[in-house]
Amino acid sequence: MILPLPEKFDANEIFIISSTVLTFALMFKLPRHLSAVTITILWTFNIFLALTADITLSVKPYELYFTIDHKTHELFDVLLHLVTYPTLPYFVVNFYQYNKPKGLKNLSYIVFWSGVATTIEWISVKFHVFTYTGWNLFLSFLVYLVVFAANIWLTNFTEKKHPSK
Repeated sequence: MILPLPEKFDANEIFIISSTVLTFALMFKLPRHLSAVTITILWTFNIFLALTADITLSVKPYELYFTIDHKTHELFDVLLHLVTYPTLPYFVVNFYQYNKPKGLKNLSYIVFWSGVATTIEWISVKFHVFTYTGWNLFLSFLVYLVVFAANIWLTNFTEKKHPSK
């Protein structure tokens, strides 16, 4: 199946390309505190989460939002799912491994990054990457709390078996 190209190359495609280039540049510039195994597992896990959310929430009967220009997927959705989405959880867990906050600091850390993710999502809504038809940013914030907590747990679990250098 060949995915359709964008209806028109506009702000949402430019936003996706720009944010992907920026986050990848930061990924390779900043020190890494994760093993290659952990990065691979986390990347795959976050692709799975993004695809599951989109398959579940953006289709009938819910149709809470759609991405880019189509109610169906297009080429830039692939970039969004496979490359752009997983970068933020990478930063969350990479900095977590460096700081390793405990107790209330851990909760504050997850709340902070959920706020960052919600802010980035708000900006992406302004660039028409997402069009909400029943979803809202508060729901996203709640989801990010769970997603980042799950990513941190998975990182801790994986790093015990395959620690970074």
